[in-house]
Amino acid sequence: MAHTHHHGEHDSHTHDHSHHNHDYKTTARKSLVIALAVNGVVMIAEAIGGYITGSLSLLSDAGHMLTHIFALATSLFAIILASRPVTDRRTYGWYRAEVLASFVNSIFLIVATVIIVKEAASRAFNPVDIATGQMIAIACVGLITNLVSFFLLKNETHNDMNIRSAFLHVLSDTFSSAAIIIGGFIIRFTGFTLLDPILSVLIAVLILIWAWKLIRESTEILLESTPRSINPDIVKKSILGKYQEVEGVHDFHCWVITGNMFTSTMHITMKNDDHSSAALIVADIIRTLESDFHISHSTIQVDKIGENCPTECSF
Repeated sequence: MAHTHHHGEHDSHTHDHSHHNHDYKTTARKSLVIALAVNGVVMIAEAIGGYITGSLSLLSDAGHMLTHIFALATSLFAIILASRPVTDRRTYGWYRAEVLASFVNSIFLIVATVIIVKEAASRAFNPVDIATGQMIAIACVGLITNLVSFFLLKNETHNDMNIRSAFLHVLSDTFSSAAIIIGGFIIRFTGFTLLDPILSVLIAVLILIWAWKLIRESTEILLESTPRSINPDIVKKSILGKYQEVEGVHDFHCWVITGNMFTSTMHITMKNDDHSSAALIVADIIRTLESDFHISHSTIQVDKIGENCPTECSF
């Protein structure tokens, strides 16, 4: 049995990945700091404004924004952790801190929805007068803030699910701010104050949908499930179709470290025992896995036919 992989290839992949990682982490950190500061100011304004105007939807949006601030702060902390160097004990560094942050953020989102719905139910039975002018003005400030945060974080979402979770917080609050503005005008001209708690519930439902998506995505990563973009059968068939010397591919595993950082291991059986050609083929398979499937870290073990897998084994 020969355990082989191409060390030089791994080293260059790691270097390129870490260099790219550092660049985007730096810009993501700056974006998060700005978004955090802006959202903090507006959350205080919305909380005070909601209390003064009597608008539950504005108060719930302030509470919603508090979860955003927590999300942004957690994301920032996770990025700082993830930039720490790899050690012998943490061979993948602190990358998973980003996934944990995303999971924790989604739990807080669910708690926020429960609080909002409970308060909305109480308000539906005990309607209050709402100062719609101030409500609309403050919601407009909130909308502008969310749009600023939206454009700050938009370009970072494809690199990091943690940033994506913070972005979803901002996106949901952008929608809710717009809904509050529209609702404010309707209440002002129709006197339909019940619309305020109705809007609160709609905002809560929106938060809940995105929170569930985040929980599902982060849980799949923590359980080391195969990424949704990777079909193991297609990967195996691709290797067998491209490399005639490969007799079979088996024990294939692929999982996500964080974001788009995929890792895989597999065993392959060769048609001959030429170790020098096997090393070249393994190196080329590693390149193929990265270029075709975006799997940046791979370990491949070469087995003799019949050793760990019978001759007819192709998967």
